[in-house]
Amino acid sequence: MGSVPLSKLFTLNTVAELICFLIALIFLYRDKSAAWRLLIVYLLLTFTAETTGLIIRKVFLSPNLPVYNTFVVVECFFTSYFFYTLFKPYGYSVKWLFGWLALVTVMYISELFYVQFADFVAVTASIMSIVFVLACMWFYYLKLTDERYEPLLQSAEFWWVSGALFFYFGSTACNIFFDYLKQNEVSTYNSSIRYIIFNVLNIILYSFWSFSSVCRYRQRKSFR
Repeated sequence: MGSVPLSKLFTLNTVAELICFLIALIFLYRDKSAAWRLLIVYLLLTFTAETTGLIIRKVFLSPNLPVYNTFVVVECFFTSYFFYTLFKPYGYSVKWLFGWLALVTVMYISELFYVQFADFVAVTASIMSIVFVLACMWFYYLKLTDERYEPLLQSAEFWWVSGALFFYFGSTACNIFFDYLKQNEVSTYNSSIRYIIFNVLNIILYSFWSFSSVCRYRQRKSFR
């Protein structure tokens, strides 16, 4: 078993996740919406999964694919539920949520058995990312056609969706070219191109989500 300094376990990803979690905890812990409070738990699980993956890879020198394959389920269920709460005011039934989750569960289990639990569920992740990109675009359409005025730059929902759009659009491209990107190392950083791209996407995502937490807090205070 290898050993690494604790400082090496704090990467750009984990630092961004930790900061976003702390901001969400400060500004959302009293929020009345279950989805926004659940964001705090999700960010904590994200940080935990990323840190666990680093420990398994750098300390135990073992493959960490099981961690990320498991986290795909958490990511899918949380993000799907959050989108449902965004669409619910527009009359969308919960059966859409259940139908999608049932479909993605079947795809996920089928792919796990297909790769014999020895590879990342790239196809499921790609389809999930595409669906979330479409959900982001549909949210924008609903906002554009909504007769109620809302300053988007101050909207927590807008910034949350914008962060998700950047991340999942980039994720779609990365997952499509997963095999190519994971095999091409960048010697300067000793990391795959895919890893570097996801670092950039994560920074964008958690920056937007941090700001959305602040906006949500401001919205809640303004309605008092």
